[in-house]
Amino acid sequence: MHGDARGEIMVAYDEAFQLITQHIRVLDFEEKPLLQCVGQVLAEDIRAGINLPQNDIAGPDGYAVRSADIQGAGKNRPVTLQVIGTVRAGHLPVRVIRPGTAMRIMTGSVLPKGADCVVKFEDTDEPKNKSGPNRDQPREVKIYASALPGGSVRSAGSGYKKGDWLLPKGTVIGPAQVSVLAATGKRRIKVVRKPVVAIVATGDELVGLGRPLIPGRTYNANTVTLAALVRHFGGKPISLGIARDRKDDLLAKIEKGKKTDLIITTGGVAMGDYDLTRLVVGGIGKVHFSLVRMGPGAGAVFAELGKDSRTTGRVKVPMFGLAGPPSACLVNFETLVRPALLKMRGLSEVGHPVVEAVAADSMKSAIPAIFAKWTYLEKRNGQYQVKLNVLEEKGVWPALATTNSLTLVPEGANICAGDKVSVWPLDWRRDQFPPAYINVEDAEH
Repeated sequence: MHGDARGEIMVAYDEAFQLITQHIRVLDFEEKPLLQCVGQVLAEDIRAGINLPQNDIAGPDGYAVRSADIQGAGKNRPVTLQVIGTVRAGHLPVRVIRPGTAMRIMTGSVLPKGADCVVKFEDTDEPKNKSGPNRDQPREVKIYASALPGGSVRSAGSGYKKGDWLLPKGTVIGPAQVSVLAATGKRRIKVVRKPVVAIVATGDELVGLGRPLIPGRTYNANTVTLAALVRHFGGKPISLGIARDRKDDLLAKIEKGKKTDLIITTGGVAMGDYDLTRLVVGGIGKVHFSLVRMGPGAGAVFAELGKDSRTTGRVKVPMFGLAGPPSACLVNFETLVRPALLKMRGLSEVGHPVVEAVAADSMKSAIPAIFAKWTYLEKRNGQYQVKLNVLEEKGVWPALATTNSLTLVPEGANICAGDKVSVWPLDWRRDQFPPAYINVEDAEH
Protein backbone atom coordinates (compact mmCIF):
# COMPACT_ATOMS: atom_id res chain seq x y z
CA MET A 1 0.00 0.00 0.00
CA HIS A 2 1.24 3.50 -0.76
CA GLY A 3 -0.10 7.01 -1.31
CA ASP A 4 0.90 9.88 -3.58
CA ALA A 5 0.95 13.67 -3.50
CA ARG A 6 -2.79 13.81 -4.30
CA GLY A 7 -3.67 11.74 -1.24
CA GLU A 8 -4.55 8.67 -3.29
CA ILE A 9 -3.95 5.32 -1.64
CA MET A 10 -3.07 2.58 -4.11
CA VAL A 11 -3.05 -1.12 -3.21
CA ALA A 12 -2.56 -4.42 -5.00
CA TYR A 13 -5.69 -6.54 -5.29
CA ASP A 14 -4.55 -8.98 -2.59
CA GLU A 15 -4.08 -6.02 -0.21
CA ALA A 16 -7.51 -4.67 -1.12
CA PHE A 17 -9.11 -8.03 -0.36
CA GLN A 18 -7.36 -8.24 3.02
CA LEU A 19 -8.39 -4.70 3.97
CA ILE A 20 -12.01 -5.41 3.08
CA THR A 21 -12.25 -8.68 5.00
CA GLN A 22 -10.38 -7.12 7.94
CA HIS A 23 -12.73 -4.14 8.33
CA ILE A 24 -16.09 -5.68 7.34
CA ARG A 25 -18.04 -7.09 10.29
CA VAL A 26 -20.55 -9.91 10.47
CA LEU A 27 -24.00 -8.43 11.08
CA ASP A 28 -26.11 -9.15 14.14
CA PHE A 29 -28.66 -11.96 14.19
CA GLU A 30 -32.43 -12.06 13.94
CA GLU A 31 -34.85 -14.81 14.94
CA LYS A 32 -37.34 -15.77 12.24
CA PRO A 33 -39.70 -18.55 11.17
CA LEU A 34 -37.76 -21.42 9.61
CA LEU A 35 -38.98 -21.04 6.03
CA GLN A 36 -38.13 -17.34 5.99
CA CYS A 37 -34.48 -18.15 6.74
CA VAL A 38 -33.66 -19.87 3.44
CA GLY A 39 -30.46 -18.40 2.01
CA GLN A 40 -29.35 -16.91 5.32
CA VAL A 41 -26.56 -18.07 7.62
CA LEU A 42 -27.23 -19.84 10.90
CA ALA A 43 -26.17 -17.72 13.88
CA GLU A 44 -26.33 -20.51 16.49
CA ASP A 45 -25.23 -24.10 16.94
CA ILE A 46 -28.22 -26.42 16.90
CA ARG A 47 -28.47 -29.77 18.70
CA ALA A 48 -31.21 -32.35 18.38
CA GLY A 49 -33.95 -31.96 20.97
CA ILE A 50 -35.34 -35.48 20.40
CA ASN A 51 -34.34 -38.89 19.12
CA LEU A 52 -35.25 -39.49 15.49
CA PRO A 53 -37.03 -41.75 15.08
CA GLN A 54 -38.29 -41.89 18.64
CA ASN A 55 -39.16 -45.60 18.36
CA ASP A 56 -38.12 -48.56 16.24
CA ILE A 57 -40.14 -48.14 13.04
CA ALA A 58 -40.81 -50.06 9.83
CA GLY A 59 -38.82 -49.22 6.74
CA PRO A 60 -40.99 -50.69 3.95
CA ASP A 61 -44.65 -51.69 4.01
CA GLY A 62 -44.80 -55.34 5.02
CA TYR A 63 -45.18 -57.69 7.96
CA ALA A 64 -43.63 -57.30 11.40
CA VAL A 65 -42.40 -60.73 12.52
CA ARG A 66 -39.92 -62.58 14.69
CA SER A 67 -36.80 -63.35 12.65
CA ALA A 68 -36.56 -66.72 14.43
CA ASP A 69 -39.94 -67.73 12.94
CA ILE A 70 -38.86 -67.27 9.31
CA GLN A 71 -35.36 -68.70 9.22
CA GLY A 72 -34.94 -70.82 6.08
CA ALA A 73 -38.02 -69.37 4.38
CA GLY A 74 -37.84 -69.13 0.59
CA LYS A 75 -39.92 -69.21 -2.57
CA ASN A 76 -40.17 -72.95 -2.49
CA ARG A 77 -40.32 -73.19 1.32
CA PRO A 78 -42.73 -70.51 2.55
CA VAL A 79 -43.41 -70.06 6.24
CA THR A 80 -47.04 -69.46 7.18
CA LEU A 81 -47.80 -67.13 10.10
CA GLN A 82 -51.06 -66.04 11.72
CA VAL A 83 -51.93 -62.36 11.06
CA ILE A 84 -53.08 -60.67 14.29
CA GLY A 85 -53.72 -57.12 13.07
CA THR A 86 -52.48 -54.05 11.20
CA VAL A 87 -50.54 -51.04 12.42
CA ARG A 88 -50.17 -47.79 10.50
CA ALA A 89 -48.12 -44.64 10.90
CA GLY A 90 -49.30 -42.37 13.68
CA HIS A 91 -50.97 -45.20 15.64
CA LEU A 92 -49.38 -47.44 18.26
CA PRO A 93 -49.68 -51.25 17.97
CA VAL A 94 -52.02 -52.76 20.56
CA ARG A 95 -50.91 -56.40 20.36
CA VAL A 96 -47.64 -58.24 20.92
CA ILE A 97 -45.98 -60.48 18.33
CA ARG A 98 -45.66 -64.00 19.73
CA PRO A 99 -44.16 -67.10 18.10
CA GLY A 100 -46.02 -67.98 14.90
CA THR A 101 -47.72 -64.59 14.51
CA ALA A 102 -47.25 -61.52 12.30
CA MET A 103 -48.72 -58.04 12.02
CA ARG A 104 -49.25 -56.06 8.82
CA ILE A 105 -47.25 -52.84 9.16
CA MET A 106 -47.00 -49.68 7.06
CA THR A 107 -43.91 -47.58 6.40
CA GLY A 108 -42.98 -45.43 9.41
CA SER A 109 -45.18 -47.34 11.85
CA VAL A 110 -43.95 -48.23 15.33
CA LEU A 111 -42.68 -51.82 15.47
CA PRO A 112 -44.89 -53.93 17.77
CA LYS A 113 -43.34 -55.55 20.81
CA GLY A 114 -42.03 -59.03 20.15
CA ALA A 115 -41.14 -58.32 16.50
CA ASP A 116 -37.52 -57.75 15.53
CA CYS A 117 -37.72 -57.41 11.73
CA VAL A 118 -40.00 -56.51 8.84
CA VAL A 119 -40.61 -58.57 5.69
CA LYS A 120 -41.72 -56.34 2.81
CA PHE A 121 -44.99 -57.16 1.05
CA GLU A 122 -43.13 -58.18 -2.11
CA ASP A 123 -41.66 -61.17 -0.21
CA THR A 124 -45.08 -62.43 0.90
CA ASP A 125 -48.31 -63.55 -0.71
CA GLU A 126 -49.78 -60.06 -0.29
CA PRO A 127 -51.70 -59.20 -3.52
CA LYS A 128 -49.42 -57.63 -6.12
CA ASN A 129 -49.87 -54.08 -7.50
CA LYS A 130 -52.76 -53.32 -5.18
CA SER A 131 -53.72 -49.74 -4.50
CA GLY A 132 -55.06 -49.00 -1.03
CA PRO A 133 -56.03 -51.52 1.67
CA ASN A 134 -56.04 -55.29 1.23
CA ARG A 135 -59.79 -55.91 1.14
CA ASP A 136 -59.34 -59.61 1.94
CA GLN A 137 -58.15 -58.83 5.51
CA PRO A 138 -55.87 -61.93 5.54
CA ARG A 139 -55.87 -64.18 8.58
CA GLU A 140 -52.55 -65.72 7.65
CA VAL A 141 -49.60 -64.83 5.47
CA LYS A 142 -47.01 -66.85 3.59
CA ILE A 143 -43.44 -65.53 4.00
CA TYR A 144 -41.06 -66.23 1.09
CA ALA A 145 -37.83 -64.79 2.53
CA SER A 146 -35.85 -65.00 5.75
CA ALA A 147 -34.51 -61.95 7.61
CA LEU A 148 -32.00 -61.11 10.30
CA PRO A 149 -32.85 -59.24 13.50
CA GLY A 150 -33.19 -55.56 12.65
CA GLY A 151 -33.90 -56.26 8.99
CA SER A 152 -35.90 -53.42 7.33
CA VAL A 153 -36.25 -51.67 10.69
CA ARG A 154 -35.16 -48.10 11.40
CA SER A 155 -34.05 -48.25 15.01
CA ALA A 156 -34.80 -45.49 17.51
CA GLY A 157 -32.22 -42.71 17.31
CA SER A 158 -30.73 -44.01 14.05
CA GLY A 159 -31.36 -40.64 12.37
CA TYR A 160 -29.95 -38.70 15.28
CA LYS A 161 -30.02 -38.88 19.05
CA LYS A 162 -31.10 -36.21 21.50
CA GLY A 163 -28.15 -33.91 22.09
CA ASP A 164 -26.40 -34.73 18.79
CA TRP A 165 -24.98 -31.77 16.84
CA LEU A 166 -27.25 -31.11 13.87
CA LEU A 167 -26.02 -27.90 12.27
CA PRO A 168 -23.09 -25.69 13.29
CA LYS A 169 -23.16 -21.92 13.38
CA GLY A 170 -22.22 -20.56 9.93
CA THR A 171 -24.28 -23.08 7.94
CA VAL A 172 -26.19 -21.63 4.98
CA ILE A 173 -29.86 -22.57 5.28
CA GLY A 174 -31.14 -24.41 2.20
CA PRO A 175 -33.80 -27.07 1.55
CA ALA A 176 -31.74 -29.86 3.14
CA GLN A 177 -31.10 -27.81 6.28
CA VAL A 178 -34.79 -26.89 6.48
CA SER A 179 -35.61 -30.59 6.34
CA VAL A 180 -33.20 -31.44 9.16
CA LEU A 181 -34.46 -28.63 11.38
CA ALA A 182 -38.13 -29.28 10.67
CA ALA A 183 -37.66 -32.96 11.53
CA THR A 184 -36.53 -31.99 15.01
CA GLY A 185 -39.50 -29.67 15.47
CA LYS A 186 -37.73 -26.32 15.03
CA ARG A 187 -40.16 -23.52 14.10
CA ARG A 188 -37.86 -20.52 14.51
CA ILE A 189 -34.08 -20.16 14.32
CA LYS A 190 -31.47 -17.43 14.70
CA VAL A 191 -29.77 -16.32 11.49
CA VAL A 192 -27.45 -13.47 10.53
CA ARG A 193 -29.68 -10.76 9.10
CA LYS A 194 -29.46 -9.69 5.49
CA PRO A 195 -27.36 -6.57 4.84
CA VAL A 196 -29.31 -3.48 3.79
CA VAL A 197 -27.32 -1.79 1.03
CA ALA A 198 -27.77 1.82 -0.12
CA ILE A 199 -26.97 2.48 -3.79
CA VAL A 200 -26.11 5.95 -5.13
CA ALA A 201 -25.39 6.70 -8.79
CA THR A 202 -23.49 9.90 -9.58
CA GLY A 203 -23.36 12.19 -12.59
CA ASP A 204 -25.26 14.99 -14.34
CA GLU A 205 -25.39 12.84 -17.45
CA LEU A 206 -27.57 10.12 -15.94
CA VAL A 207 -31.23 9.67 -16.86
CA GLY A 208 -33.75 7.39 -15.14
CA LEU A 209 -34.91 4.31 -17.04
CA GLY A 210 -37.92 4.85 -19.27
CA ARG A 211 -37.36 8.59 -19.64
CA PRO A 212 -36.51 10.34 -22.94
CA LEU A 213 -32.79 10.27 -23.70
CA ILE A 214 -31.50 13.57 -25.00
CA PRO A 215 -28.05 14.03 -26.60
CA GLY A 216 -25.20 13.90 -24.11
CA ARG A 217 -27.13 11.84 -21.57
CA THR A 218 -27.04 8.12 -20.73
CA TYR A 219 -29.39 5.80 -18.89
CA ASN A 220 -28.62 4.96 -15.27
CA ALA A 221 -27.97 1.27 -15.82
CA ASN A 222 -25.68 0.81 -12.82
CA THR A 223 -28.32 1.32 -10.10
CA VAL A 224 -30.55 -1.54 -11.21
CA THR A 225 -27.52 -3.70 -12.05
CA LEU A 226 -26.04 -3.24 -8.59
CA ALA A 227 -29.45 -3.79 -6.98
CA ALA A 228 -29.76 -7.09 -8.84
CA LEU A 229 -26.28 -8.16 -7.72
CA VAL A 230 -26.88 -7.14 -4.11
CA ARG A 231 -30.10 -9.14 -4.06
CA HIS A 232 -28.39 -12.08 -5.78
CA PHE A 233 -25.74 -12.22 -3.06
CA GLY A 234 -28.24 -12.06 -0.22
CA GLY A 235 -28.65 -8.36 0.51
CA LYS A 236 -31.54 -5.90 0.48
CA PRO A 237 -30.89 -3.07 -2.01
CA ILE A 238 -32.21 0.46 -1.49
CA SER A 239 -31.73 3.04 -4.22
CA LEU A 240 -31.05 6.58 -3.01
CA GLY A 241 -31.30 7.95 -6.53
CA ILE A 242 -28.86 9.96 -8.60
CA ALA A 243 -26.42 12.41 -6.99
CA ARG A 244 -25.71 15.25 -9.36
CA ASP A 245 -22.18 16.65 -9.77
CA ARG A 246 -22.30 18.77 -6.62
CA LYS A 247 -20.59 18.02 -3.33
CA ASP A 248 -23.66 18.91 -1.29
CA ASP A 249 -25.91 16.55 -3.26
CA LEU A 250 -23.50 13.63 -3.03
CA LEU A 251 -22.84 14.29 0.67
CA ALA A 252 -26.56 14.40 1.46
CA LYS A 253 -27.18 11.04 -0.19
CA ILE A 254 -24.17 9.41 1.49
CA GLU A 255 -25.30 10.76 4.88
CA LYS A 256 -28.72 9.21 4.26
CA GLY A 257 -27.02 5.94 3.33
CA LYS A 258 -25.26 5.83 6.72
CA LYS A 259 -28.51 4.48 8.18
CA THR A 260 -27.93 1.24 6.25
CA ASP A 261 -25.29 -1.49 6.60
CA LEU A 262 -23.31 -0.70 3.45
CA ILE A 263 -23.14 2.13 0.91
CA ILE A 264 -22.23 1.68 -2.75
CA THR A 265 -21.71 4.64 -5.04
CA THR A 266 -20.97 4.35 -8.73
CA GLY A 267 -19.11 6.93 -10.81
CA GLY A 268 -17.11 9.94 -9.70
CA VAL A 269 -13.97 8.04 -8.70
CA ALA A 270 -11.64 9.07 -11.54
CA MET A 271 -9.52 12.27 -11.72
CA GLY A 272 -11.88 14.59 -13.59
CA ASP A 273 -12.98 17.99 -12.32
CA TYR A 274 -16.37 16.61 -11.30
CA ASP A 275 -15.24 13.28 -9.87
CA LEU A 276 -16.15 14.09 -6.28
CA THR A 277 -16.47 10.76 -4.48
CA ARG A 278 -12.98 10.61 -3.00
CA LEU A 279 -13.13 14.26 -1.97
CA VAL A 280 -16.47 13.92 -0.20
CA VAL A 281 -15.73 10.59 1.46
CA GLY A 282 -12.28 11.68 2.60
CA GLY A 283 -13.91 14.53 4.52
CA ILE A 284 -16.30 12.34 6.54
CA GLY A 285 -14.54 9.02 6.99
CA LYS A 286 -11.45 6.87 6.80
CA VAL A 287 -10.36 5.92 3.27
CA HIS A 288 -8.54 2.58 3.22
CA PHE A 289 -7.75 2.69 -0.48
CA SER A 290 -8.73 4.71 -3.54
CA LEU A 291 -6.84 2.90 -6.31
CA VAL A 292 -6.42 -0.81 -7.01
CA ARG A 293 -3.73 -2.16 -9.31
CA MET A 294 -6.32 -3.96 -11.40
CA GLY A 295 -8.23 -2.95 -14.48
CA PRO A 296 -10.80 -2.12 -15.55
CA GLY A 297 -12.02 0.05 -12.69
CA ALA A 298 -8.69 0.79 -11.02
CA GLY A 299 -10.16 3.92 -9.44
CA ALA A 300 -12.21 2.22 -6.69
CA VAL A 301 -12.69 3.45 -3.13
CA PHE A 302 -13.14 1.52 0.10
CA ALA A 303 -13.80 3.58 3.20
CA GLU A 304 -15.51 3.55 6.61
CA LEU A 305 -17.83 6.39 7.56
CA GLY A 306 -18.69 7.62 11.06
CA LYS A 307 -17.29 6.53 14.40
CA ASP A 308 -17.87 3.61 16.70
CA SER A 309 -20.12 4.60 19.58
CA ARG A 310 -20.28 2.54 22.76
CA THR A 311 -23.32 4.46 23.96
CA THR A 312 -25.52 4.12 20.88
CA GLY A 313 -24.20 0.84 19.57
CA ARG A 314 -23.65 2.37 16.14
CA VAL A 315 -20.64 1.20 14.19
CA LYS A 316 -18.74 2.54 11.24
CA VAL A 317 -20.57 2.08 7.97
CA PRO A 318 -18.45 0.60 5.16
CA MET A 319 -18.64 2.30 1.78
CA PHE A 320 -17.49 1.37 -1.71
CA GLY A 321 -17.03 3.89 -4.51
CA LEU A 322 -17.15 1.94 -7.77
CA ALA A 323 -16.31 2.93 -11.33
CA GLY A 324 -18.95 4.50 -13.56
CA PRO A 325 -18.54 2.54 -16.83
CA PRO A 326 -20.84 -0.52 -16.47
CA SER A 327 -18.20 -3.12 -17.36
CA ALA A 328 -15.73 -1.70 -14.83
CA CYS A 329 -18.50 -1.30 -12.23
CA LEU A 330 -19.33 -5.01 -12.56
CA VAL A 331 -15.67 -5.96 -12.17
CA ASN A 332 -15.43 -3.79 -9.03
CA PHE A 333 -18.49 -5.47 -7.56
CA GLU A 334 -17.34 -9.02 -8.22
CA THR A 335 -13.80 -8.43 -6.95
CA LEU A 336 -14.45 -6.03 -4.05
CA VAL A 337 -18.09 -5.86 -2.95
CA ARG A 338 -18.94 -9.55 -3.28
CA PRO A 339 -16.54 -10.69 -0.51
CA ALA A 340 -17.77 -7.87 1.73
CA LEU A 341 -21.42 -8.91 1.36
CA LEU A 342 -20.61 -12.57 2.00
CA LYS A 343 -18.71 -11.74 5.18
CA MET A 344 -21.50 -9.45 6.42
CA ARG A 345 -23.92 -12.34 5.98
CA GLY A 346 -21.74 -14.58 8.15
CA LEU A 347 -20.18 -16.84 5.52
CA SER A 348 -16.73 -18.12 6.39
CA GLU A 349 -15.59 -18.63 2.80
CA VAL A 350 -15.65 -15.29 0.98
CA GLY A 351 -12.86 -15.79 -1.56
CA HIS A 352 -13.89 -16.37 -5.14
CA PRO A 353 -14.11 -19.95 -6.49
CA VAL A 354 -11.39 -20.65 -9.05
CA VAL A 355 -11.06 -23.36 -11.71
CA GLU A 356 -8.15 -24.25 -13.97
CA ALA A 357 -8.99 -24.03 -17.66
CA VAL A 358 -7.22 -24.37 -21.00
CA ALA A 359 -7.12 -21.17 -23.06
CA ALA A 360 -9.05 -21.54 -26.34
CA ASP A 361 -7.37 -18.49 -27.89
CA SER A 362 -4.36 -16.24 -27.36
CA MET A 363 -3.86 -12.78 -25.92
CA LYS A 364 -1.08 -10.48 -24.75
CA SER A 365 -1.55 -7.95 -21.96
CA ALA A 366 0.07 -4.55 -22.40
CA ILE A 367 -1.47 -3.18 -19.19
CA PRO A 368 0.90 -2.59 -16.22
CA ALA A 369 -1.50 -4.27 -13.78
CA ILE A 370 -3.72 -7.32 -13.39
CA PHE A 371 -6.54 -7.12 -15.92
CA ALA A 372 -9.94 -8.76 -15.40
CA LYS A 373 -11.32 -10.03 -18.70
CA TRP A 374 -14.90 -11.10 -19.33
CA THR A 375 -14.58 -14.64 -20.65
CA TYR A 376 -16.67 -17.64 -21.62
CA LEU A 377 -16.04 -20.88 -19.72
CA GLU A 378 -17.27 -24.28 -20.84
CA LYS A 379 -16.47 -27.90 -20.11
CA ARG A 380 -15.44 -30.19 -22.94
CA ASN A 381 -14.41 -33.82 -22.55
CA GLY A 382 -14.16 -33.41 -18.80
CA GLN A 383 -11.88 -30.36 -18.99
CA TYR A 384 -12.62 -26.66 -18.65
CA GLN A 385 -11.89 -24.47 -21.66
CA VAL A 386 -12.06 -20.67 -21.66
CA LYS A 387 -12.49 -18.21 -24.52
CA LEU A 388 -10.47 -15.10 -23.67
CA ASN A 389 -11.33 -12.66 -26.46
CA VAL A 390 -15.11 -12.55 -26.08
CA LEU A 391 -15.33 -8.75 -25.83
CA GLU A 392 -13.10 -8.27 -28.85
CA GLU A 393 -15.21 -10.66 -30.93
CA LYS A 394 -18.71 -9.63 -29.80
CA GLY A 395 -18.41 -6.11 -28.41
CA VAL A 396 -18.93 -5.05 -24.79
CA TRP A 397 -22.71 -5.33 -24.43
CA PRO A 398 -23.27 -8.63 -26.29
CA ALA A 399 -20.31 -10.10 -24.40
CA LEU A 400 -21.63 -8.98 -21.01
CA ALA A 401 -25.02 -10.49 -21.84
CA THR A 402 -23.49 -13.93 -22.36
CA THR A 403 -20.35 -13.95 -20.21
CA ASN A 404 -20.07 -16.52 -17.44
CA SER A 405 -16.60 -15.97 -16.00
CA LEU A 406 -13.78 -13.56 -15.23
CA THR A 407 -10.16 -14.35 -16.01
CA LEU A 408 -7.59 -12.33 -14.08
CA VAL A 409 -4.75 -11.85 -16.54
CA PRO A 410 -1.40 -11.17 -14.80
CA GLU A 411 0.52 -7.99 -15.63
CA GLY A 412 2.36 -8.35 -18.93
CA ALA A 413 1.10 -11.91 -19.49
CA ASN A 414 1.43 -13.52 -22.91
CA ILE A 415 -1.15 -16.31 -23.05
CA CYS A 416 -1.16 -18.77 -25.93
CA ALA A 417 -3.94 -21.14 -26.94
CA GLY A 418 -3.48 -24.34 -24.95
CA ASP A 419 -1.98 -22.62 -21.89
CA LYS A 420 -3.57 -23.28 -18.52
CA VAL A 421 -5.10 -20.27 -16.81
CA SER A 422 -7.04 -19.62 -13.61
CA VAL A 423 -10.67 -18.59 -14.15
CA TRP A 424 -13.38 -17.26 -11.83
CA PRO A 425 -16.75 -18.84 -12.70
CA LEU A 426 -19.65 -16.41 -12.20
CA ASP A 427 -22.84 -17.56 -10.51
CA TRP A 428 -24.99 -14.65 -11.65
CA ARG A 429 -27.55 -16.75 -13.52
CA ARG A 430 -30.89 -17.16 -11.80
CA ASP A 431 -34.12 -18.07 -13.46
CA GLN A 432 -36.01 -16.04 -10.90
CA PHE A 433 -34.89 -13.43 -8.40
CA PRO A 434 -36.52 -13.22 -4.98
CA PRO A 435 -39.26 -10.57 -4.61
CA ALA A 436 -37.88 -7.03 -4.75
CA TYR A 437 -37.72 -5.03 -1.55
CA ILE A 438 -38.08 -1.77 -3.43
CA ASN A 439 -38.70 -0.55 -6.93
CA VAL A 440 -35.27 0.83 -7.72
CA GLU A 441 -36.43 2.43 -10.97
CA ASP A 442 -39.13 4.44 -9.20
CA ALA A 443 -36.77 5.38 -6.38
CA GLU A 444 -34.25 7.01 -8.72
CA HIS A 445 -36.89 9.30 -10.18
